[in-house]
Amino acid sequence: MNSILALVVLIAILSLCNLTDKSKPNDNSSNTERQNTTAEKSSEQDREAVTVELMKLEYEMTTASLNGDISTLAPHIADNYSGTGADGTTRNKNELLASTKADKRTKSWKITDARLVSLSDDSAVLTYVQSQTFRTGQTFRARITDTFVKQNGRWLVQSEQQTLIK
Repeated sequence: MNSILALVVLIAILSLCNLTDKSKPNDNSSNTERQNTTAEKSSEQDREAVTVELMKLEYEMTTASLNGDISTLAPHIADNYSGTGADGTTRNKNELLASTKADKRTKSWKITDARLVSLSDDSAVLTYVQSQTFRTGQTFRARITDTFVKQNGRWLVQSEQQTLIK
């Protein structure tokens, strides 16, 4: 009789343990959802941080280019750089730097509509519109797509495509 009672108590305890486990929500799906949400937020923050970093580089490089400051411009350009200007001319790094002269025609410039098109650990594609107003009052707008590569922890422009906006 005691053994039957002990067996019943044991079965009851095991049943309660099993019910307790079943009444707990399955944390696997919520953990996965939380991890995905956290990863998405982290990825979004990474994209925002990289966009800010690349835009700072764009402003620095544009300022250097307009001032004819090759020593500031050169370290931001990858050795295998290839660029296509709004007029269709292509240049490698050496040609770009050799053609960089102080621009006395531009009165003002601005960058708008920046968007990080793609991002990986070692590359990024950024598009934006650059507007220039010349001292003559004439304006120039181009949509620019820059491809960056990360080398030794630094972003470098590897290619650029400028398209005139009419």
